[in-house]
Amino acid sequence: MNKSNKVLSGIFAFLPLVLLVVYLLSMVTFFVRFFQDVQLHDGVEQFPVSGVASLAGIIISAILLGLLSLGVMVYFIIHALNNTGINRDERIVWILVFIFVGTVTFPVYWYMRIWKQKDPPLPAQQ
Repeated sequence: MNKSNKVLSGIFAFLPLVLLVVYLLSMVTFFVRFFQDVQLHDGVEQFPVSGVASLAGIIISAILLGLLSLGVMVYFIIHALNNTGINRDERIVWILVFIFVGTVTFPVYWYMRIWKQKDPPLPAQQ
């Protein structure tokens, strides 16, 4: 794998983790603002409907984040299965870790098994 492909796979390895943090921060911000609006409008009698409408953006971003994480997981599982530098037992461990731990392990696998992997030497031209 050449260096540009390693960097591209690294971006995809870190992207779900970064987007998860952004998503969680947006959720916390939404709920803090929503409860402040509820208190400002004196309880449930004047329920802030505009705050609930912004929840649709959060739901859509959660769906997109889930699909991205699933795609990256499939990519790394296929990479682990096809990686000849990993023995059979380690492959099973990596696949189980991808399935049960998920997003956190993508950067770890990328660094250990893609970034640090030595490229095969180019054949000499004659």
